[in-house]
Amino acid sequence: MRRAILRNYNLLVSCPRERERAATSEIRYFIGDLLGDTELKISRTPVSGLLACKTSLDPFEVINRLKEYATENPYQFRFAIRFTPLEECVDSEITKIVEATQKLLPKIGEEESFRVTVRRRHTELENMEVVTAVAHVIPRNVNLDAPDKTVLVEIVGNWTGISVLNEKADILSIMTMRDDMY
Repeated sequence: MRRAILRNYNLLVSCPRERERAATSEIRYFIGDLLGDTELKISRTPVSGLLACKTSLDPFEVINRLKEYATENPYQFRFAIRFTPLEECVDSEITKIVEATQKLLPKIGEEESFRVTVRRRHTELENMEVVTAVAHVIPRNVNLDAPDKTVLVEIVGNWTGISVLNEKADILSIMTMRDDMY
């Protein structure tokens, strides 16, 4: 496992704090072995319990295929417990985050609503500063309660990952999946 955070990651994986090594083994098994990604790279982030991955596969397809596997084998996921796909990875600067968001704008239909969700760790950027800047460049209706799409901004120190997604469909949360089973 590399010590420096990957520069161009497209998948964030959460695990319990101090369990990054065990989660890395699971990720290698799930994405590398089961899904056949021989170019998978995994690195620690400055945040305990958060790994950055670069898969050569489509990260949204990875999530879909892992969901299928997790439906049949939810308890195989002991340490790697949340998978979030990312489409753009940029420096943690407002202007770069806004530019990356503009690239993803075609993913939000003209009649669709959106919300901006910011998860920030190890940064001085403020949530509302990022939300306001990102929302300002999206000429669509805002819906905070039931948006068609979510613009997810994951700030991890000096790097920020951005995606436009449907949170329920495009993020794999093993804990939520287990809760829904019972």
